[in-house]
Amino acid sequence: MARPISPFPFPPFPCAISPCPRLPLTSEKGISVLLELLLTAAVGMAMGQTMDLLWGRFYTGEEVLVALYRCAACRAPIAPVYALPFAAGILWAEGACPQCGEALPARSVILPSASAVLFLVAYAAFDGNVGAALAGGFFATIFLTLAFTDLETGLLPNRIVYPGILIAVALCWAWPSTSVLAIFAGGGVAVLIAAAILLLSRFFGPEAFGLGDVKMIVLMGFVLGVPAVIIAVFIGTIAAGLGAGILLLTRLRTRSDYIPHGPFLALGAVIALFLAA
Repeated sequence: MARPISPFPFPPFPCAISPCPRLPLTSEKGISVLLELLLTAAVGMAMGQTMDLLWGRFYTGEEVLVALYRCAACRAPIAPVYALPFAAGILWAEGACPQCGEALPARSVILPSASAVLFLVAYAAFDGNVGAALAGGFFATIFLTLAFTDLETGLLPNRIVYPGILIAVALCWAWPSTSVLAIFAGGGVAVLIAAAILLLSRFFGPEAFGLGDVKMIVLMGFVLGVPAVIIAVFIGTIAAGLGAGILLLTRLRTRSDYIPHGPFLALGAVIALFLAA
């Protein structure tokens, strides 16, 4: 007996003879990415807030394990709520210390928010690799903190630089696009570059380039590796020259004034860090 001809020219829909294959749930992937972004931003904000809370301990020689304070003027211990990002700026009347009336510095707002942004940029630069993003955001925030300390105090504190070098060496295996050998080579190259710049800077005066800048370049070398550290120092040096030229031309600074080099090195380091990713 002949098989009846179907009036439809197409074969039956697969679901008629077998269970439908499960379609990829793009919404699940989107939720996962969103949670990773929120986690990355939260960690960044927490790190920026920690850097701000420990600010006075970085360059004053103050004991680290003492009561937290928000006001550097009176150093009055704070309630735990004021350790949260932006809490003091929101809860303090007119953003001033209730004990002595000292205004909350802009740094206390910039560091947590900028740190969160740096962590998110690191997440994008490392293609959603959360581990690499956290490491990249961590060191980007370290460089940002050094930029602020140099701007405010003219110092690049050993309490940031030396632990930063140790952590960079400990995490040298964690970078997805840089080998351990490249990291250690970066440290060696950074020492040579810093020594050369230090010698050349003597022709421009003793304040042109200091030992703090030397140590910061070494930190950059162990974070970035080669060739990224060369790019970072090049960008930082060019930016410093342009910045100093603008300040001198506009007479905001004179040749005898101190112009910090750290912020420009930090700019080069952050750019090279994300470009290398």
